[in-house]
Parts: sequence; structure tokens; C-alpha cells
Amino acid sequence: MRKLLLLTLLSCATSAPLWAQNPVNPPRPQAGPAGAAPAAQVPQGAGRITGTVVDSETSKPVEYATIALINAANGKTVDGTVTDDKGRFTLARVSNGTYTLNISFIGYETKELKQITISAADQSANLNRIGLSPAQTKLQEVTVVGEKPLIEDKVDRLVYNAEKDITNTGGTAADVMQKVPSVALDQDGNIQLRGSSNVRVLINGKPSTVMAGSVADALKQIPADVIKNVEVITSPSAKYDAEGTAGIVNIVTKKNALQGVTGSVSLTGGTRASNGNANVSMKQGKLGVNLNAGVNRFYSKGGMNLAQMNQSEVSIGDPAVVKRYENNTYQVGTSTVDGMFGFGQLGLDYDINEKNTLSAGIRVNTGEFKMRSHQSATVYQADQNEAKTGFLAPRLTDEYNLSMKNNNNRLSMDLNLDFTHQFKKPQQELTLLALYSQTDQDNEVNQSRYEIEGPLRSTTINENEGLNKELTFQADYAHPLPKNTLLEVGAKGILRDVSSSSLYDGRDLNGDFSYDQNVIASYLSYGFNLNKKTALKFGGRYEYTDVAGDFANPAQDFTTNYDNFIPNITLAYDLTQNSKLRTTFTQRIQRPQLFFLNPYRQQQGPNLVVYGNPRLDAELTDSYELNYSTFFKTTSINVSAYMRVTDNAIESVSEVLRDTTFVTFNNIAKNKTYGMTLSGSTKPIPAWNINGNVNLYYVTLNSPTASNEGLMYNINVSSGYNFGKGVSAQFSGGFNSSRVQLQGTASSFSYHNLAIRKELFEKKGALSLGMDNPFRRALRFENELAGENQTNRLPFRTHTLVTQYNRGFRLTFEYRFGKMQQQGPPKRKKSIRNDDAKQGDGGGVQ
Repeated sequence: MRKLLLLTLLSCATSAPLWAQNPVNPPRPQAGPAGAAPAAQVPQGAGRITGTVVDSETSKPVEYATIALINAANGKTVDGTVTDDKGRFTLARVSNGTYTLNISFIGYETKELKQITISAADQSANLNRIGLSPAQTKLQEVTVVGEKPLIEDKVDRLVYNAEKDITNTGGTAADVMQKVPSVALDQDGNIQLRGSSNVRVLINGKPSTVMAGSVADALKQIPADVIKNVEVITSPSAKYDAEGTAGIVNIVTKKNALQGVTGSVSLTGGTRASNGNANVSMKQGKLGVNLNAGVNRFYSKGGMNLAQMNQSEVSIGDPAVVKRYENNTYQVGTSTVDGMFGFGQLGLDYDINEKNTLSAGIRVNTGEFKMRSHQSATVYQADQNEAKTGFLAPRLTDEYNLSMKNNNNRLSMDLNLDFTHQFKKPQQELTLLALYSQTDQDNEVNQSRYEIEGPLRSTTINENEGLNKELTFQADYAHPLPKNTLLEVGAKGILRDVSSSSLYDGRDLNGDFSYDQNVIASYLSYGFNLNKKTALKFGGRYEYTDVAGDFANPAQDFTTNYDNFIPNITLAYDLTQNSKLRTTFTQRIQRPQLFFLNPYRQQQGPNLVVYGNPRLDAELTDSYELNYSTFFKTTSINVSAYMRVTDNAIESVSEVLRDTTFVTFNNIAKNKTYGMTLSGSTKPIPAWNINGNVNLYYVTLNSPTASNEGLMYNINVSSGYNFGKGVSAQFSGGFNSSRVQLQGTASSFSYHNLAIRKELFEKKGALSLGMDNPFRRALRFENELAGENQTNRLPFRTHTLVTQYNRGFRLTFEYRFGKMQQQGPPKRKKSIRNDDAKQGDGGGVQ
């Protein structure tokens, strides 16, 4: 009853005032609109000018419109800003005087408001609603308007504009992620945000079950050419799901919102990957259609060496008499990895009338992933001497050749249906959202052992069929209150159903498993301006979780439920005209997903078996962040200090039995992370841009059986230069230090990319040459794993050396076509974001 009451209160609390949504100090444009005089000194008075920009025909907010404040006496631009997502703007610290306000946005007629006066008697000018008239100018060919920086620092997120980075051309989402601020990829291709792998990855603001098994594999399925930008949100507010400890990474794909028919095609041929993609968009009257499709093929080879030590005890006659042995296994071999992936996406938007919009979409991903490995193994054994002070000289006990084939096939689908109703009052809005996602994945591992230059010794075959389904319903309501405040409340339900069926050498060893996880949530927010420089916002989110596990053996079945109240508070302060200080505290819950839950023992390598733990509990995290941002001329800088404290942390636990390493997961650790990030961008000259990011953090891991700690960092930098006449070049590179794990360390690694691009056919086409790691033939990963086996408390140690031949070259041809007519700004659509589940680190366990 208490849970139901709290849910009801959260959903129905519509009478509380909410934070004034005016941005305390939104980013200023570097220049006024075309024709304005050069900017003069920024005013430093006590005046304040506010207003809301709307479409004069539909009364809908115009977001990101440019606002320029011009001194009426000399015609010079003295200040500026942009409207927020509700069309609102604020110009603070305006000196006494008379001004002209210039408002512009692509697709609208520029509007001027004259004789705006700030005086000692009246320090505030509220312009209320300002209507912009849509322009009817036809664009005869596809053109790009405006010049976005490669990295944008917005109020609540960092945005990496992937389409501006030509080194991404012809690559995959994995290549894109290496260049996103605060994001790093480990040696397996898994995303880490500020050193944490607890990251929720969304596509166009929506979850996809394709991410539930292996994020690393999923990123290889998304071509870089279809990605518009990547958003990084490290401190989500209460309206977001109580997602992972690190935050949200949202991949936004390209989509045309203009009238007419437009499209693009791209073809890439390369030494490590080849792909082809096509996009067609149509907007005629009330109906908009967008279609994307593509195929991606990648192929790579490498080597793997392994040195493994573990101890074992054997009873000799009398059970009380035990003899200990030290076993050493050495393997040398090669591996090849290749895959073929395809995707298709269809989106429909229909304007029922001026106040009601309906949208629907379907996205399908399919693919096949193959790994082949061939190893030569030698095994040595040493007996403990009678005095038990050491071991005798090792002797050769076994030799064999090992061959492994791993086939992974998957098919995923996402269906969404969204409805938006806008009331007569500006900013008053109701959205109803529904999403169904499903991923079907089949995995087969065939492992054969041969005598040295001899016959087949043994064969093992493991098979698994996994199915992950999610059904989500969500409702959000925004209600404007006096003095430009806005109340936002919402409710959400997520129904998850995971099932798995496994066979080991054709036998069903109680391999059937199903797992239901249902989440009901509700949220509200409240905030206000403490003064002209300070704003406070806080909110709460209540979530109730119900879990049930069903096994082939009924004795293993279990059920559990728990509820959480997740607070969030943000305090923002304007230090100067162009700098802001923001501090945030939030609590987060991280539920395990399919990768961590599936008990199927998947053979991921010749001597590596990974399996999940269906009895995992959710992680709980306290997250603190202090952020400073500033900009001047063509340079922006962002500095953040953060701390995360996670109880009940899910960590991998390894043990070595005979010559095989078994990895599973348990809630056994407490994770404390203290870090700092520094990111920035600058343009020394108009044709040259430089962007960089540094993340430095210290991690401590403690559990009843092991502990570890260490200082880590990652750096990435990019730079581009426009030579003119359609020729440009770009460089990107990065370095990741060695990584501390609960039972060992993972080695450092680096990357570098170069690209040269030539525009063709009056900028409708382009030819690009991309180079991946051209100055290095191969990348080496050396990893150490050490600990005690849980079954016999005896020590083990494993050293692996993995070599990846990652030098690559690719040639890409792009072509854009179509005619279109701009009619108003692109609409801002809400979408479902399931951000609450801890996703897999890789390997595709299903």
C-alpha cells in the first residue's frame, strides 16, 4: 500500500511550482546574424531581457533560434544567446540603454524588435511571446547551413558531432566512440564512460535489445555514416530512468526533417571492413517518411599466446593424505574474426492537425559473427616435494592442437508508436509512448582437440538459443506555471522477458532458463531561481522492481522485489558572463541485464568459459559531480570533478580449473571512483580546429576475497584542417592506460586515424581515403589475472598476449541527391529511454 501511495503522489503532484526553465546563462553565439556590426564589449549592467520565441502559425516553440542584442545608438551587437528547447531565452546583466533585438532561425523570416529600453527605473523587459513567420524560400539542392563545432558543451550534456569528423567515414559506431569525450573503448570494444562500463547506450533516445547481449558486437553493426551525433549525459535528472552509474550515451542517426525528397548513398571498400548504406527521406504535407538500410562486412586476424599456472590437490590412498601439484599450460596460436551485418529502419511521422502528431517506426538488425582459432598447447606438471617447501622440476605431461569455431547469429527488432498532443497554452504538452523490442540470438561453439600431428582426440559442441523481449509504456506531461516555470511529471512501465535454452554435446543439462523483470516508475521535478545568478533544481523518481527466475529444475526457482526512491539535485551558478559552475548529486540503480544473467556456459575462447548469474541483485550508486565551463572567442573549456560510490557492485570473478578459466559475476565488491575530466575545443584560425579530452581517475575495489586499486587515465585528441577547394583532412588519436580489475590488470592501448576528403559534383558528392593505425602494423594487449579458486582456495595466475593486426585502409564514395523546401524548424520529439539496465561488457553471452 505504501508503494502504491507513493506512486500516486508522484504522478499526481501537479500543483507544486517548478524550476524556472530560463537558462541561467546559455551558450552565446560567436557573432550576430548576417549584416550585424562586429560585436562590442559585453554589457555589464543589472538589466534583464526575457521572452519566448514561437512559430507564428502553429504557436509551437522555436528552439535554438539566435538572439542578438544590438545597441540602437551605434548598431553594434553587444550580447547574444540562443533559445532553449521551449523557445525561451534570457539576456542578463544588460546595461541601461535602448536596444534592438534581432531574432533569426533557418526557415524563418528574421525579426527585429526595436526600442527595447533598460533604465534605472525599469531593469526588466519581458517580451512574452514573439512570433516568427516561416520563410517559403525553396532550396534547389541539398545544402548544409551553419557550421557546428565538432564538440558542443550544452547545459546537461556533451555532444560529439560525428558527421563533422571525416575520419569516421566508412567506419562503424565503434570507430566513432573512440573519439567521444569522456568515452573510451576497452580492448574488447566495450564502452566505458569515465572509467565505468555501467553505461546505457540508446539509439535515437530509445533502447534496443540488440545492446542487451554485447554492446561491443552491437557497435560493429551500426555504420558510422548514418550517425549524426553522440550525446553524453553524465548526470541525468529525475525524468530519466535511474540508469547506470556512469550515465547515458545516446547515438543519434541522420534524418531529414525538410519538405521534399532527399537521399544519400555511400559505398566503402577497405582492407579490414567494407560497407554500403542508403538513406531516403520524404516530407510531403502532413506525412514524413524516412528509410535507412545498409550492410557491413568486417574481417580481421591476430594471434593469442597464453601462459597459465594453477595448483591442484589429489588424495593418494588415504583421503587425509593430499598431494599438491602445480600445472602450467602454454598456448601459441592465431585467430580470425569476421562478420556480416545488415540493418533496415523505417520511420513515419504524421501531423494529424496542428496540435496532434503521431509517429511510428521499425528498426531491424541482423548479422552473423564468426571466430576461428587454432592453438598449439603444451602442459607441464610439477609435484610438491616431501618437505612441502617448493615444487620439483616440471615435466611434460601433455601436448595437443586445439581448433575452435564460434558462430553467433542474431536478429533484433524495435517497434515504436508515439503520440504527442500540444495544448493551446505554449509548453503544455502530453506525450504517450509505446515500444516493443526483441532480440533472438543463436550461438554455437565447436571445439576439437587433436594429437600432435595425429588423429582427433575429442570434440565438444555447445549450443544456445537466447531470446530477449521488452515492452514499455510511458506517459509524460508538461504544464507551464506562472513566471516561466514548468511542471513535469511522468509514469512508466517496463516488462522484460528473457529466456535461454542450451545444449551441451547434444544433451540438455538443465539448460532451460527464463527471467522476468518488471519495473514501474514515476517521477517529478521542482526548482527555482535563488537569484539572478543562481538556480536550484531537484526531483525524485520512485521505481518498483519485481523479479522472477524460472529454471528447468524447480528447486532453483526464485522471486524477489524491491523499491527505490532516487533523488537528484542540481545547483547552477553564473560566475561571469561566459562561465558557469554546476554541482550535481544523484543516486542510481543498475539492474543486471541478459549478459550478466544467462547461466549458459559459453566457450568464448580455447581456454575461456563465461556464464552469467541469474541471482544477481541491482547495484546502488551515489554520484557527485562538480562542473565548470567557459568559452571565449573560438575556444570552449569544460572541467569536471566527480566521485562515484557503488555498493553491491557487480564484478567478474574468475577461477582456473585444469587448463580452463571460468568467468562469472557476483555482487561482491564496493567500487569507489574519484576522477577529473578536462575537455575543450578551439579554432586557432577559421580553417583549423583542435579538440581534446583527458580523463584521470583513481579506483578502489574491495570484496571479501580480493581487492585492487590504481590510477588510470585516457586521452583522445582530434584536429581538422580545411585546405579549400573542397579538400580537407582530419586526424584523431587516443591512449588508454592500463586498467585495474578486481583480480588483475588489463594492458594499455592506443589508436590513431587519418582521413583525406575531396568534395565532388558541387558538394553533392565526396571521395574519402581513411587510414586506421597506418604507422603501426599490430596492437598488443597483455593482461594479467591472479587470485584464488573459490572451489579449492588454491592460487592461479594467467598471462595472455593478444595481437590484433589493426592497420587498415578504406576508400569511400558518397553522393547526396534531392530537392526540398524548408517549412519551419525540425520538431523535437520525445521518445522512450530505458536507461536502467546494466548491459553486457562483450562476448555475446545469451
